[in-house]
Amino acid sequence: MDVHGYRTVVTSGFDYVTTGGLADAQLRDWLRDVKKYDPDLLEYGPGAGGGVRLDADSQTNLHGAYTRWRLRESGSDGVWQTLLVIRSRPDGATPWVRLEVEQLPGGPGARPASAHPPRLAAPLLAALGARDGLAAVRAEPAVIGPADVPRVVAELCDPGRRLPTVVVSVADEAERAEAVGLLRGLPGLAVLYLLGPQAEPAFHRALPHHRVVDGAVRTFLPGVRPDRFADAYRHPLLRRSARQEDPAGAARLLTRLPRRLAVRSPLPAGLVDTPALRPRPATEASASELERLRAENTALTQLLDEAGQEEAARLGEIGELRLELREREESGFELAVELEERADELRRTASRLRELQRQLVELDRAALAFGEPAAFDAGPPGFEELLHRLGELGAVRFTGNRRTTAELDAQALGSDWAATAWDALLALQDYAAARTDGAPLRDFLHWCRETPPGGHGFPPGKVVRDESTQTAGRKAWRQQRTFPVPVAVDPAGELFMGAHLRIGAGNAKAPRLHFHDDTAHTGLVYVGYLGPHLDNTLSGSI
Repeated sequence: MDVHGYRTVVTSGFDYVTTGGLADAQLRDWLRDVKKYDPDLLEYGPGAGGGVRLDADSQTNLHGAYTRWRLRESGSDGVWQTLLVIRSRPDGATPWVRLEVEQLPGGPGARPASAHPPRLAAPLLAALGARDGLAAVRAEPAVIGPADVPRVVAELCDPGRRLPTVVVSVADEAERAEAVGLLRGLPGLAVLYLLGPQAEPAFHRALPHHRVVDGAVRTFLPGVRPDRFADAYRHPLLRRSARQEDPAGAARLLTRLPRRLAVRSPLPAGLVDTPALRPRPATEASASELERLRAENTALTQLLDEAGQEEAARLGEIGELRLELREREESGFELAVELEERADELRRTASRLRELQRQLVELDRAALAFGEPAAFDAGPPGFEELLHRLGELGAVRFTGNRRTTAELDAQALGSDWAATAWDALLALQDYAAARTDGAPLRDFLHWCRETPPGGHGFPPGKVVRDESTQTAGRKAWRQQRTFPVPVAVDPAGELFMGAHLRIGAGNAKAPRLHFHDDTAHTGLVYVGYLGPHLDNTLSGSI
């Protein structure tokens, strides 16, 4: 889902006092030259016909200092709000700088318009010498020369980096000009670089798995791991062909991820703790109105205090939601890396298996010619056949809904899922048998990680020991995962089965196998469910 606001959070290259003075000067220039407002009039009350107001406040205490400006421009479509905050950091570090633009829609149900980077961003970043960790944050891309490669690689691997870094491969001056236009929507949202042919060899030696060649564009997210092949899949690559087919669409695509990360990432603690801004009431009054205004101002101050407390609470909730969302996005990136690693492994294994299968088929044909039973079993071709063959597994009991399982055959990947599910069941069978024979196994995941020779294994990355607290704690979702068992296992005749195996991936309804490990008591494993993915925090069901 696209975000509508604009936000950049960087650090200044100067101390807090100098940064505040530079920011004030840049803001005034922008108001006067770009917005065509008189900043002196705006500071002391409504201006520009009453639809525009500039509020400013600052504070210094034991917890630090901040200076803040907020411009609100009211119109028929709502209020456009521009926020600029300078916030000190402890231990003498240079201050945080936050610039944010958003539209507050005018009516109920109205959607906010998309905020473009303000023209204040570029001169502000330049004047403050803005930085993100080790990197300089500029509105225009810098060219990477051969001598710059070690520094750029250090920036990419910097654990303190918050912003993405966008690197464009360029071959000549014409491509440089094109790349500058491509990156025009990213000031303050990413660190921008152009990689020329002279620096490419050194860059690719340092980052052999993260190559940027032949006019491609790579967006390096925080947390680059140069030594990990699969890590390259975390950092999106836009090829030259996509840029040439739709330049405008390519530019929008490049800005989408940095904008989303900027708005949805948690703010630094110092910026979160900044109290809500309270607009100043008018102070001009005649002497005859003084007492009435004192009473009104006392009431207004109380209301503002209450509003400030309420807003601070809402800001805290929003910060928590942003953190949760960022964790889910990182989890998705990690899953993508894992899937790519698995895919590479499976491709290599599949090639070997095809050759072995061919050899086994030939052996079976030869055995049948001599009246011997076939030795090769490819497993059930679908879930209907899988259900019929469950009786072959003496240590596994299926208590689930057979119809739900059989309906998986109607899916496009049904046969592949059935093969994976059969592998899972064979692994559960061998695990239960090993436990019964006294093998020192903690649980099924232990078996999968240390499967002995000749035993059926299952990928450990597809084994989940239990559901998350959020899923297990929601009554409706917990009930979905409660399945029948014999009363010898549980007197209630049913129990919650949080442990499950991922049978499919890349699909919201990819199958899951939920089971209960009762090998310590009855020596059996009970499978309560084999069917589409049940509801959870990522499914959209409430």
